[in-house]
Amino acid sequence: MKTLAQRRRDVVDLTKRGRRVLKASINLVQQCWAKPNRLKHSTISIHVYEIRPRADKRGFDLISDALPCSPLWYRGPKAIRDAIGYAKFYSRSHDAVIRVYDAAGNEIETHQHAGDFESGELLLSSHRSFAKPNVHDSAFIA
Repeated sequence: MKTLAQRRRDVVDLTKRGRRVLKASINLVQQCWAKPNRLKHSTISIHVYEIRPRADKRGFDLISDALPCSPLWYRGPKAIRDAIGYAKFYSRSHDAVIRVYDAAGNEIETHQHAGDFESGELLLSSHRSFAKPNVHDSAFIA
């Protein structure tokens, strides 16, 4: 049978363990839910694209980690140009490096694209036409 002093020591030990577990879980939650510190992480990202001929010789694959579905298959006489254009369009807000390889795996071309689109810029050029008054509208009837 344990003495009163041993039981008190056990209670104190359990209390300390409980505090440590609670503190560790609070720290974990704070780390998971805290906003990312912009100073710790680099905000500059470069998309890297590779254009390689397919193994079945039926066009080219556009390969990148930046694409939601990779690889993309291009074929036809303008396959490489279309793949380069898509890569430039998809990375319009990021800098990009586009590398074109031949069947042997040698790099043929390298294209560098500077991201033109800034984060606060609006793409409303197609919606900037002014509304023309409708002659049948009651506000314009004399």
